[in-house]
Order: sequence, then C-alpha cells, then structure tokens
Amino acid sequence: MNNDIPALDCPAVVNDLAERLGSLSRFLDGINDLMKFSCLGDHELQHYSRKIIALTEGARMTLRREGVALYLFVICSEELLPYKSAYFKFLLWIRHRRPAFPADIGDRIASLLSVLKTNFTIRFGGVDTRAQLGIEELLVPNDAPTPCETVIQTAAHAHAAIALSPQKSYAASDAMLPPDALAKKKQRIHQLSRYVKSPAANTPPPVSRQYLPSNNWEAPRLRRPFVRTKAIRCEVVPENQSSVEDEDWEAPCLQRPFVRTEAICCEVVPDNQSSLDDLFMLD
Repeated sequence: MNNDIPALDCPAVVNDLAERLGSLSRFLDGINDLMKFSCLGDHELQHYSRKIIALTEGARMTLRREGVALYLFVICSEELLPYKSAYFKFLLWIRHRRPAFPADIGDRIASLLSVLKTNFTIRFGGVDTRAQLGIEELLVPNDAPTPCETVIQTAAHAHAAIALSPQKSYAASDAMLPPDALAKKKQRIHQLSRYVKSPAANTPPPVSRQYLPSNNWEAPRLRRPFVRTKAIRCEVVPENQSSVEDEDWEAPCLQRPFVRTEAICCEVVPDNQSSLDDLFMLD
C-alpha cells in the first residue's frame, strides 16, 4: 500500500477520494487512504480535519444506501461485513484523535461517534455482533455503566434469581420486587364493572331531609318581565257631540293662490244698432 498522504488541498484529489468512497467497488481503497492521516501530528491533522469529517460523512451515506446497518448490536451479512468493519476502524481512529479536531465541528463528530456508545451485546444464532467485526477494542463496551444502571441491572438479576428459585424466601432477598401495576389495573377495572352492573349504580342517591320541601311549601310565582310599551290614547265621541271642545273655533281660511289672468270685455249690442257707430261718431 502506498503510504503517500493524499493532498487534500488539491480539489482533484478530494473529488477522486469522494468518488471512491461513494461506491462499494472502491470503498475499501478510499478508507485506506483516509487511514494514512493517522501518522500526522495534531497541528497537521487539524489543517485537514474538516475535509476528513466531510469524507467520513460521505462514506456513512454510502453504507446506509447499500443497506449496511451501522450499529454494533445488529448482525451484518458476510458480503457487507468488510465495509462495515473498515468503517468502524476509522471511527475508532477519529475517537482517539478527537482532541486534534476543532471544537466548532464537535456536533458532527459526535453524530459520527454515537454508534460506538452501545453498552450491550447481542448474540444472534450463536454470532456475536461485536466479535464478527474483528476489532478487539469493540469486544467490550467502551463506556462503563453508570451507578444507576448498575443498580437496575442488579435488581433485574435478583428478580430473575427469585423467579427461578421459588423455594427461597422473599425476606432473604435484598432486591425489592417491582409492583404488579398491570394486575392492579385489571382488578380495578373488574371492580368498576361489578359496580356498574349492580342495582345501586342505577338508583339515584338518597336526598337529605333538609333539602326536601315541607308541607306548606308553595311553588314560586313567576313574575312577568317588565316590557316598556308606548301608550296609545283613544277617545270615543258621541254622534251628537263634536270632537272639538271649542264650538267657536273656526277652521282657518286657506288663501287661494294668486294666478294672473287676462280680462276679456264683452258688450251686448242690439240688433238694430251697429257696433261700429261709436267708432265713427262725429263731434
């Protein structure tokens, strides 16, 4: 294997490395080139840290697209096992050199390393999901269980031992059994169903005598609500009496409107007299 470190300052080298990590046919070759940065110091590694994390995220997308379950508790097929193993080896290297990476990309690094924080092991069909990766560091969970988790595990083991050995007295056990919440819930539902079916559930509760009406009790009278109305006064007048009290009252005379007209003068003339005599009368 060539030990020359890829020149990530050159865009062509970065594109070629990203292309190799984008397909399974050249995936292992790309991961091996990324592992060459392990020989660099912290100062030199910090110079390429952003591009290394970006290429690792691209490798994660490729494995997920090809159906690789990137979890320590999931079994992997023999065909995809080399790619998953190489990817987890590179994640372990990032975790060892994490102080060399800048703090502003800490969230991205934490997202990549979150798959390494599994604290349990699963055996499926006699195959250990951690052991099949071939990485000795992953055989034992990295993070030790917290005191709270230790107490929970101890109580669970004690409860299992008591269940398997019923002849032992419960007083000899230091672990307190968990409450049977499900049985209590069923018992409560059964009690409620019995109450609903009983005659007492369909009978109204008795009323105290202090709330019962006495013998002289009368129903309250409902008052008609006050409604403001407008009064209309009507007066009946006899036929022989005028409705007008003042007999001397006279109706006002309405003046006829002035209309200009043209006067026409007509004179009756006897038959034996001509109407033209006056016109020709001489002095």
